[in-house]
Amino acid sequence: MASRWRPTRCRETTEVSLGYDYRIDLSVENNSHTQLIRRVPKASEVLEMGCATGYMSEVLKRELGCHVTGVEYDEEAAGRAREHVDELIVADVDRAGWDAPLVGRRFDVVTCADIIEHLKHPLAFLQTLRKYLKTDGKLLVSVPNSAHVAIRLELLEGRLTYEDDGLLDRTHVHFYTHASLAALLRRAGFSIDEFSYTFHDLPDELIGERLARVGLQLTEKALSVFHAPDAVAYQFIVAAGVAESPRADTVVELHDLPLRDSMEVYRNLLAELDATRRVVRARDAEIADYRREIEGYRLTLENYKATLASERRLAGELEFEIAGLHRIQVERDQLAREVRNLGQSLEAVLNSRGWRLWKAATLPIRGARLLRPTLSRALRNPREGFKAAGRLAWDLRSGGLAAAAANLRGDASGEPDPHQRHVSEYRDWRRKHEVLSESRLIRIGSDIGAMSSPPLISLLMPVYDTPLDWLREAIDSVLAQSYPHWELCIVDDASPRPGVALLAEEYAEADSRIHFWRRERNGHIVAASNDALQMATGEFIGLLDHDDRLAPHALYHVAMEIRDHEDVGLIYSDEDKIDADGVRFGHYFKPDFNPDLLRSHNMISHFGVYRRSLVVELGGFREGFEGAQDYDLALRMVDRLERGRIRHIPRVLYHWRVSERSTASDMQAKPYALRAAIRAVSDHLKRNALTAEVVESDLFPHTLRVRYALPLNPPRVSIIIPTRNAHGLVKTCIESIREKTTYANYEILLIDNDSDEPESLACFEALEADGVRLLRYPHAFNYSKINNFAVEHARGEVLAFVNNDMEVIAADWLEEMLSLALRPGTGAVGARLWYDDDRLQHGGVVLGLGGVAGHAMKYLPKGHPGYCARALLRQNYTAVTAACMLVRREVFEQVGGFDGEHLAVAFNDVDLCLRIHEAGYDNVWTPWAELYHHESATRGTEDTPEKQRRFGKECAWMERRWAGLLKRDPAYNPNLTLGREDFSLRD
Repeated sequence: MASRWRPTRCRETTEVSLGYDYRIDLSVENNSHTQLIRRVPKASEVLEMGCATGYMSEVLKRELGCHVTGVEYDEEAAGRAREHVDELIVADVDRAGWDAPLVGRRFDVVTCADIIEHLKHPLAFLQTLRKYLKTDGKLLVSVPNSAHVAIRLELLEGRLTYEDDGLLDRTHVHFYTHASLAALLRRAGFSIDEFSYTFHDLPDELIGERLARVGLQLTEKALSVFHAPDAVAYQFIVAAGVAESPRADTVVELHDLPLRDSMEVYRNLLAELDATRRVVRARDAEIADYRREIEGYRLTLENYKATLASERRLAGELEFEIAGLHRIQVERDQLAREVRNLGQSLEAVLNSRGWRLWKAATLPIRGARLLRPTLSRALRNPREGFKAAGRLAWDLRSGGLAAAAANLRGDASGEPDPHQRHVSEYRDWRRKHEVLSESRLIRIGSDIGAMSSPPLISLLMPVYDTPLDWLREAIDSVLAQSYPHWELCIVDDASPRPGVALLAEEYAEADSRIHFWRRERNGHIVAASNDALQMATGEFIGLLDHDDRLAPHALYHVAMEIRDHEDVGLIYSDEDKIDADGVRFGHYFKPDFNPDLLRSHNMISHFGVYRRSLVVELGGFREGFEGAQDYDLALRMVDRLERGRIRHIPRVLYHWRVSERSTASDMQAKPYALRAAIRAVSDHLKRNALTAEVVESDLFPHTLRVRYALPLNPPRVSIIIPTRNAHGLVKTCIESIREKTTYANYEILLIDNDSDEPESLACFEALEADGVRLLRYPHAFNYSKINNFAVEHARGEVLAFVNNDMEVIAADWLEEMLSLALRPGTGAVGARLWYDDDRLQHGGVVLGLGGVAGHAMKYLPKGHPGYCARALLRQNYTAVTAACMLVRREVFEQVGGFDGEHLAVAFNDVDLCLRIHEAGYDNVWTPWAELYHHESATRGTEDTPEKQRRFGKECAWMERRWAGLLKRDPAYNPNLTLGREDFSLRD
């Protein structure tokens, strides 16, 4: 019986090459994969040739309950296909014997989706497949049409352009028309039951234009040729069975398109045309805006030209002044030489015996001068005097005379400046939390003694031209460790200062745990660090800079972490800074592992401890990353470790020296460090298959911003805005979205929660007429249920929950949030929200803050970096507010959406984020998505007994459900307060 050639109903959608991430949408009928799947009976035994990553296998199993055996040549794709197929064969089907694992088996269906055109020996391949079909089985084939109208027109012009994908894919070895494909199948022993195709026509105007290029006219006859079935067919879809007596000369009958199918196609084309016209009108409006903007730039340029002329006049005057400055410079150099001579004379005096005797004799007088202001205040206020005496004793014990004198100088100056106040507050905090009782010290000793196999920790210390006092302090801080099982590997990178090597050798001779080696030639810090790594024998290595200090119990805490987590691969601690006088300040109490914060700056930094075997496997420190070699190492380690093997010790174990040469004071001290950091993060993203650009942040110097690329076909975003009345706020919100948002593929759903104001009802109807989707929710207010209801009606792959009192500031807010939400492993994405007066309203959510949860760094003025610049760095929070939140629909549905049963009003967004976190996703806050939030303008405050009872119930439910996380938020630090939003120290 002759097979019937029939078209599908709508035009073939042009497919962009998506590599191994192709997804099948069964609602799109005019697609070759959809057409093949439609022809597979339920519960079939299917042999899928060229299964790639298993994207079609997954649909066959999920939708039809088939048992799928996949065959794939590409090992990477096969690795991803294993989770979707029942059996997998990795083989090159162009080689003989590929089918050995199939011998003796028979299948209901064999599929060849876009594979035959890639094979060198398609006939032999098909003849082999015939053996594995049941008597009544089906072979399903899809093949591109090499006689498509687009190719015919190209050939008329004398061209045949190969591409990366499509009809003329560069990897195609054979090309087929309907007749040649039918002949091939019959020669292979198949009987064709159905010959179908997907449809992609060209408009008459385009055909006429292409014909005119070669001097031909568009006639009715020409149109009939170019609109014939074998010309508009984009992909052939063939269903065939095993022929009893195959005949290669049978001709496939061709039929004109049924009118019903043609009308459907052109209705779709007209709909697309209308959509295109709307886009053109929108673009015209944009062009008008651009023209006005260009005119503004032209006027600005004229102003700049006038300014330039004025600057040129000033330049002449400056040249005269520069000549005068040059004369002053000559005089300054002369004075500098005299100062050096005086300095040498002064040094001789200071080293003399007489000076030392005078200094000792006058010490009480000088001390009295420093103590006088403090004593005066103590006489006026005895309680304050006792506190001052306690601080002085603490300073003497913890930092010595230099630290005590520095703090007395601060007291003597009267009211302390903000830095001095910070130092004083931190000093008071340390007195409460770092001074150990005798029983605690005994416990530390017993813990160490009870270790059956105490880990050896090797400290790597590359040294270069270090001031000797600082080097001595660094080594002494290791010798002072309560944990004795360590070794210190010092490598001098050919320091020109001779005392460096002598001092290190002196320590090495005094303690066998200290090893020293001096390089003959300077190789920079990477080479010196790798030499130290080669010297190390410990199970773990710790990185210690040559002028920094370890806290006395640092290695004890590290060893305890290793004892409690035997498979740990990376450990890091909190840190602070230390100045030339030994005064500690600039504490950095870090969150637990925070991948987005790590991509913003090196949050691991100090004190970093790594499993040595893993570091060796990675090849140690990489050349070319000098200044960020530890950052690069941390990123490479993180790529190899599961989250549970990265541990954070929330204690200050490391004191980072601030000097003119160190990055602790300013990254400009080592400008190459920033370039190396950008390279390190870029390489890390490539290793994780994330397409992104890394640049220096425009918000805070020497930190990083990662710009993630959006896909070629970015998804639709459904922006969900619930409201009751408040037409003014709603109009402002929607107008700001439409006028400022640069991302185009979105829909707006306005959910009317039983509005009753005539003005609001009229406004909402007008918005509906203008393209906003208006949904009615005529029930009691329940934020969770309203949004869940909206999601059921949303058409987007990504959901944006936006309050009705929001107003867009940053035009690219949606691109920024979407680029993060689309990353694998990312859950909810939150924005930076501002009050009307430019104080921060939302910088992330901290669990336990004020009870259940609160907003981080609330009320911070615009431009203020916040604690350790965290108000300006992209980072992971355990929760973010849904006042403006993006989340992929699949993630939202996976965790069950908002909880409308227990959380009608408060904390529903926090609960949603915690369930997303519990499911293994990272929630993200970004400072580059900015909006104003006129907070809760329509819902009001919790000011009635009923509302307060409801709020109390919701708080109690959160405390029962999430007790562990509310006590210890992994995105926060237990040393910071839960009583205020400012990341200040806890009491």
